[in-house]
Amino acid sequence: MSLQRLVFPASVLILLLCSNLSFAQDKDRIFPTKGGAAATGKIIERTKDKVVIENSKGTPQNYATNEILRIVFDGEPPQLSRAKDNIVQAQYDQAKDELSKVVMDSLKSEDMKEEYLFYKTYLAGAQALRGQGDPSEASKALLAWAGKYRTSHNFYSASEMLGNLAIASGTPDQAAKFFGAFAGAPFSDYKLRGSFLQGKALMLLSQNSEAKAKFAVLTQAKVSDPPSLKLQKLATIATFKCDAAEGKSDQAIMALEKMVDEGDSTDAELFADLYNAIGSIHQSQNNHYEAVLSFLKTDLLYSSQAEAHAEALYNLTQLWTKVGEPLQSTDAKSRLAKLYPTSPWVKK
Repeated sequence: MSLQRLVFPASVLILLLCSNLSFAQDKDRIFPTKGGAAATGKIIERTKDKVVIENSKGTPQNYATNEILRIVFDGEPPQLSRAKDNIVQAQYDQAKDELSKVVMDSLKSEDMKEEYLFYKTYLAGAQALRGQGDPSEASKALLAWAGKYRTSHNFYSASEMLGNLAIASGTPDQAAKFFGAFAGAPFSDYKLRGSFLQGKALMLLSQNSEAKAKFAVLTQAKVSDPPSLKLQKLATIATFKCDAAEGKSDQAIMALEKMVDEGDSTDAELFADLYNAIGSIHQSQNNHYEAVLSFLKTDLLYSSQAEAHAEALYNLTQLWTKVGEPLQSTDAKSRLAKLYPTSPWVKK
């Protein structure tokens, strides 16, 4: 075999290796919310509404931010990548452990630093909502992040979290503003969820008519995907709570109990909300035994739902005494303080 015949393939091989090496340095990845393979390439644009990634052929692909589960940047520390995945799966203790191993100054790009700060502050917010942190402090940290990264693809997630933290901090008027920013997204699913969240804030402000108008956006919408259908049911529950506050308690309880009978009891979020709603209406009517039974179902069956569970425990501390069970009241109060030490329900 001649030297000339050896040189040509070798040169081609070198070119191919260089080309592959060049692309390997651009291994940003976008994981879509609908699952499937991640889009791989180089991210060339990020805004609060979209992220653009260029593949190996130089073809740009646009992803709306509501279609993105998470992003992994080229050269990102595995601890940060794992923390993001943990947070997406609501595995907050594991995420905290992984983030503690990340040294911000060692991150190779501003994109990574922005992501690190977002997930760190978002995690603090998520833990605060579970009664394991101060909602006001978490809100301050996330607001500082939002002030610096106003055009981030994480903008809407931050807005939603800030609204939830405002509610936990006892400032529903501020929550309505943050949820308004979330509802202002150009995505139909965010608009629906934003209306629901605004309605929840308005309920806390005793603006029932305005709240019901927000919930109606959900209850009257034609939806078919599971997340929207679930949100529609949560909006229906909230509407019945508004009805009860307007003097229609009996009708509201009947409608909620029908939802219990017809619903899937394995849906912990939905059923915890249902039983708490029924319990709160019974409590407002001084039907203490019935209220205990409802909140007790959340306590015993759906304790995995931290916020709903804390609400149930708080109400049980009040109700057990009224039905002549002071030891049960003490137990509920003790568990509330132990499980959710910084929850707003502890401070009531």
